[in-house]
Amino acid sequence: MPGADPRLLVPADALARLCAGADADTVRDFGRGLGTEMGRRVMGRLGDGSSVSAMVEHLGGELALAGFGSLGVEVWGRALVLTITDSPLGSDGDALLASVLEGAIQRAVARDAAVVRIERSNGKTRLAVLRPSTAESVRRWLGEGASWGDVLARLSSA
Repeated sequence: MPGADPRLLVPADALARLCAGADADTVRDFGRGLGTEMGRRVMGRLGDGSSVSAMVEHLGGELALAGFGSLGVEVWGRALVLTITDSPLGSDGDALLASVLEGAIQRAVARDAAVVRIERSNGKTRLAVLRPSTAESVRRWLGEGASWGDVLARLSSA
C-alpha cells in the first residue's frame, strides 16, 4: 500500500517476552499503534460507509496476516464481543490483542472504544467492545468475580 511503513516478521515468543518486560502503558501504546495501522489499511481498502461485516472481515485478515490469530464476532444482546482463536501469544498476549483491536476500531470508525477481555478458554479469547466509560465498570465486575455471562447480561440490561 502506498505510504505504508516497512513491515517486520517477529517470532511470537520474542514479542511475548518483550511485552512481558514492558509496563502496561507501553504495551497498550504499542498495541494501539499496531491496530491504528491495521485500521488505516482496512479503511484504505474499503472507504467510509462500509458495512460492519466488511470491516470485521478485513480486520480479521489483517490480524491473521500479522499472526495474531483468527477473528470472530459474537453479538450478545446489545454487547459486541470479538473473539480471537489460536493466538500464538496465549493468555499473556491478551492485553496486547485488546490494545491492537482498540487502535483498529478507533481508526476504522473514528470513535474511541475500549476492548476488555471477559473470558478465555480452550484457545479462544472473548473481548468486549465497550465505550471507555463502561470499561471500568466491566473490569470492576470481573474483578469482583462476576462471570462473563453475568457481565454481558448486565451490559444488555443497562
